[in-house]
Amino acid sequence: MPALLRLDVLPHEAEVCIIHAAWQDYPRWEPESSWVAFRAPSLSHPDSPPYLGIVVATRDVNGHDGPQEVRVEVWTEDEPAGLHCVHQTVLAVGSVGVDIGNHHGGGKARLMLARGDYSLRVLVDGARPEEVTRVVFLIGRRGERGRLAARATCGGGVP
Repeated sequence: MPALLRLDVLPHEAEVCIIHAAWQDYPRWEPESSWVAFRAPSLSHPDSPPYLGIVVATRDVNGHDGPQEVRVEVWTEDEPAGLHCVHQTVLAVGSVGVDIGNHHGGGKARLMLARGDYSLRVLVDGARPEEVTRVVFLIGRRGERGRLAARATCGGGVP
């Protein structure tokens, strides 16, 4: 299946995200986390999914030759080739959908999804965060019995 959304953003703060559109908080980076942030002070259970947002580390907006973008995509079912998984978890989506992109002014878009908990795999093209030029959020229903739920854990494991 093709991507549900493709967006080129300026990765201010060297990050892109998928966030519950009505959430009034934002994930905080922790010292042991180099790829993703998902915990926040407002979460009642910050160590267990579902989470209201995931932030992914990428290259910085400032390149040697000027501003550089990162491609952010949302896919379902099929996993695009040439990427590797850095984290998997469960994302909570409310009735207003999710915002995808960069929350620091680099560009974002709203994606309307049905309310519920979605399994989520974060795929990237770089071996290190500062090399990431493409991020794919691969989503599927939590607990579904399809290919997404049956995959082995990836680099970041779960939560």
